[in-house]
Amino acid sequence: MSRKSPSIFRLWHRYLGVVSVFFVIILAVTGLLLLFAAPLGFDQMRWGGPVVAAAYNQNPKTEPIGIKLGDEQWAVMVDGLVYIAAADPIALDPPMMMATKDEQFIYIANEAQTLVVLHDGQLVERLAGVDFVGTTPTPIPDAVKSFVINRYAGRGMAASRILLDIHTGRFFGKIGVWLMALASVFLLILSFTGLYMWFRRPNGRRAKNG
Repeated sequence: MSRKSPSIFRLWHRYLGVVSVFFVIILAVTGLLLLFAAPLGFDQMRWGGPVVAAAYNQNPKTEPIGIKLGDEQWAVMVDGLVYIAAADPIALDPPMMMATKDEQFIYIANEAQTLVVLHDGQLVERLAGVDFVGTTPTPIPDAVKSFVINRYAGRGMAASRILLDIHTGRFFGKIGVWLMALASVFLLILSFTGLYMWFRRPNGRRAKNG
């Protein structure tokens, strides 16, 4: 083998180490957080915002439909989620057929089920069948529609899922997956070149013990 081989290995090792350090930090940090996801509460936590919405394409797939409940309050359905006031959305199979409001509850129904909801949007119970006559969907004011769409887009994802996708590169799309794959190759090369230099002196002779 050429006498320059160890220096070439050392050069490759050095530059690959500099290039790989960013990916090593990401893999180490996300790996540790995933390892302790349950004790840290990441499996119950949700992260949202514009970046998460863009990464997971959380824009509505269907046009929002709404029913006015009176006093400027609306029940708005987006992709099977019903939004009322500032409460968490309630899952309901579309289409939302009708809704009504009395002094105590709001009733929202599809073709086979009725949601019983408090005025603040908190779900009380689900009832089989529909046993009331209410208001049907009407055009939604732009301000209400924008508010609901923004809430839908910002609903977030499970923190543990986001951490896993960052760890594997999927959070950044196809290019992220390829970058993480390339980083893995770099780490393998670093390991082999490091081992080679450990067992070989710069002059090519095996290092002695001691």
